[in-house]
Amino acid sequence: MTQSCKHCHAVYEDGADCESCFHALLAYENERPAAFGAVHHITVASYYLQHPAGYTHEALDHWREVIGRALAGASIRDLREFSGKTFEGSKRVREPGATPPAWWPVSWPLAIQSVFVPDSIPEVDDYVDRAREWARATIRAIDTAASTSDTPRRAARR
Repeated sequence: MTQSCKHCHAVYEDGADCESCFHALLAYENERPAAFGAVHHITVASYYLQHPAGYTHEALDHWREVIGRALAGASIRDLREFSGKTFEGSKRVREPGATPPAWWPVSWPLAIQSVFVPDSIPEVDDYVDRAREWARATIRAIDTAASTSDTPRRAARR
């Protein structure tokens, strides 16, 4: 039966809801160090950007920047340092009841189901390519929404 995610509006079949796909994706990456090292930072960020409820605007802005830096070739070490500086001390990424900015996209050209669904075992190179395309599509959607909005914005201002 076809359904739709209440957060990102992705259409999926039974058993392939976004959260199930995300947990399966994390397990896949955990079992394959080459996939984890290549794209874990962008798969997690892409998922959270498409499911932003409960996260601070600063966290959303940060994940958008992480993807941009990663796709531009930043090393994992550089991304860790950047994240460490951004969220050092007691800064939080979760905020009960937080909603995304008013201009935030409500539908996406690619969703997690385009990258991974439970019980699939893609080749690592194919998975990495799909994860990178998902990240690029997510950033394009955010940047387009930000650039066409009349609402003042913080996230995606880079």
